[in-house]
Amino acid sequence: MNIDFQGIGQTVATFQTEDETLTAGMAVTMTGNGTVGLGAKDGLPCGVALGVVRNGAVPVQIAGVAEVKYSGTAPGVGYAMLSCDGKGSVAVAASGGYRCLVLSVNREKNTVVIKL
Repeated sequence: MNIDFQGIGQTVATFQTEDETLTAGMAVTMTGNGTVGLGAKDGLPCGVALGVVRNGAVPVQIAGVAEVKYSGTAPGVGYAMLSCDGKGSVAVAASGGYRCLVLSVNREKNTVVIKL
């Protein structure tokens, strides 16, 4: 059985960015007023980029269910404290972090489906 959670409760907003390397699927953090970027390691994720940067702006999913890459140890399903790794992926937070519901983990692709 193939279950797909994509699009559930999806809310998207357009943000400014100075990071031209952002692409769809990357975890982003707030880096200023109305501005997102990859941020620093252990930054709190505010959403997942849904497209490429155009004219200094990028669409970001800020609520709902999204798929994103993870680095380091795979989070377990259920609630997990996640942070950004500063490279576009999420990681299990060493301390603090953002509480997300992990709906599925794909260890072959290093991706997780999370509810933001």
